[in-house]
Amino acid sequence: MSKKNKIYWFEGVTEKGVKSLLTDEDSKYRWLRSQRNRRILVVLTALGTALVAAGSYWPTLKTNLNLSDGTAVVIYSVTAIFLVFAVLLGYLFLRISVRGIADAPDELLDERQIKVRDTSFRYAYYAMGYLIAGLFILMLSGPELKLFEPEGNDGSYLIIAVLFAFSSMPSMVLAWRERDI
Repeated sequence: MSKKNKIYWFEGVTEKGVKSLLTDEDSKYRWLRSQRNRRILVVLTALGTALVAAGSYWPTLKTNLNLSDGTAVVIYSVTAIFLVFAVLLGYLFLRISVRGIADAPDELLDERQIKVRDTSFRYAYYAMGYLIAGLFILMLSGPELKLFEPEGNDGSYLIIAVLFAFSSMPSMVLAWRERDI
């Protein structure tokens, strides 16, 4: 008798993965589930995402900080790699801390969890609307950005940060709002 593990392609999860996150009370990640720790994780993930976005303005920052070329390349490379991995790790911990509710399909959740998830998505879309408005203001009033430029301010880091924010925002809202998960 084979147990099937249904894959939900649109959500990017498997049935066994979601069920294990929803039912595992005695996991090694239980420390992530308190509201205080989830809020700290939300703040750190948001800060990491903002720092990834700041990578788009690296040439301007380098000029303002008076860094030499050799030092600048090392600092930039190490910082960029560290920040991208930190944001990805933060997103992974966020998903675990909210038990994957933000990414789970309807058929694996009960009515309360569906309502909590849908409300979190609504607030996440509001927050992303304000974030995009802020980014448009930054693009209009800040230093000029161009995509995929070897010289000058490269806007691709800003795009990467927005993609990180869009993927993690529902889990961030859920982690911030809910007391018990």
